[in-house]
Amino acid sequence: MSSSLQSIGSWIGHNLLYSEVLESDQRLPCLTFTIANGTYGLLAPSLQFWLALGTCLVLGAIYSSILSCVMYKFIILPRKLHSQSSSSKSNEYHSTSTSLLIGFGVIMPLCVIYPYYGIHFLLIKNKVIKFLFGIASLTTAFRCSEAVFGFLPTHVDDSLWNVIVYNAFPVECKFDKLGAIPSTWANVGYYVRNFGVSCTALGLYCSFLVMSDYKLYPTEEGPKLGDVSLYNALNWHQLANNFSIAILFQIYLTTFSYAINAVTSLVGLTQIPMMLNPIFESTSLSDFWLAQSDALNPIPILHFFVFRIALSLSTANGIYRGRRWNLVVHGFLKRGVYKPVRTKYSRLAAATAAFLASGFFHEWLLSVVLYPDYDSVGEDCAPPACFQPGYGRNTLFFVWNAGLIGIEYALSGAAIFKLLKKHLPPVIISLLVTSTALPVAHWFTNDYVRTDFFHDGQLGWPIIIRLDE
Repeated sequence: MSSSLQSIGSWIGHNLLYSEVLESDQRLPCLTFTIANGTYGLLAPSLQFWLALGTCLVLGAIYSSILSCVMYKFIILPRKLHSQSSSSKSNEYHSTSTSLLIGFGVIMPLCVIYPYYGIHFLLIKNKVIKFLFGIASLTTAFRCSEAVFGFLPTHVDDSLWNVIVYNAFPVECKFDKLGAIPSTWANVGYYVRNFGVSCTALGLYCSFLVMSDYKLYPTEEGPKLGDVSLYNALNWHQLANNFSIAILFQIYLTTFSYAINAVTSLVGLTQIPMMLNPIFESTSLSDFWLAQSDALNPIPILHFFVFRIALSLSTANGIYRGRRWNLVVHGFLKRGVYKPVRTKYSRLAAATAAFLASGFFHEWLLSVVLYPDYDSVGEDCAPPACFQPGYGRNTLFFVWNAGLIGIEYALSGAAIFKLLKKHLPPVIISLLVTSTALPVAHWFTNDYVRTDFFHDGQLGWPIIIRLDE
């Protein structure tokens, strides 16, 4: 039985996920040309790369759908039945305990361990595909937290089918009282067109960065948590590297979001947008500040390369006027972390919890991306393909931002900030806001740059390489 399962996994890995083909960039130029005494080649996108991502998306949807059935049966349905009855206080406690047990004791642990076993079972070696494998489990885990605490989006819990659709994809589908809102051909055309534009832009940008191995300037900071230095963070070479990778992450997420949205639109589903071009279109203060609150009115903080915007959660009505970066993650952190904590604690405590949750899940996601490569270091694999990641740096990055929230809370009423907002040009304000997170962005991005993550990802884009070096 075990050998049969291994054979099935091996077949899927080789024939549907192209594990060996996508382990390295083996593409040959489809076009060559000479410029300024240099010979260059154009590499076409790898069809196998996109087929593998599609297979990975389907496998994640199947797994999440199975967990959705458990979630609906043991968490959502009992809560709905209780809300429709006049249950006693003791019955309410029993229902909550069962939800916590199933959610945090069964579903979430399965979401945590599934990618490791899946990657090993299916022989996945491409780190971007591993990343998507982890994202599928990540969204299901946080949406389980939404279900446990009763903060699912409106109409999602109306039926089992709605819950399955909601959890099946790493995007957030829209629902109304009739169920999932159907997409139109205009939606499909929009996402396909924008995917093509974004894919081309990403290919051109990767063509530029690949010449320096995705690191514009050499920097001194080491790979471990103990190597973190604020002094190095103020080096202009480090700042340039951070900004270039911040842009790269934005275009990556934008391109993948268009691809996934195009697929889900083709199957008839409408989604919320994932990215709203935060770096290039956020030109005013209103793009990155919080609405007025009776308890907390912080100055703006830009997190244009953070995979959530937890600051938006500290408003009285939960509306963040500048939400641009990864609205899907913003949504499940808001409903799965912030709101449950906010029911018992302050807005600041809830926002801090959201930051810490971001740090922890990014540490876990990093371990998924690099699994099981680091186990092979010193044997048949060496950096940059394999290395032990510097755990703790992601969390430190989010703790840094949580600390900024505390400073904002203390200084929010200071006249100097009102004066700056009134008199400084929007561009200058945006630069000042950006400067709060940019110097330490490498705490988050360093491990992705040090490994061959972006080299694995460039298989999906048309890129130009130099051939005579």
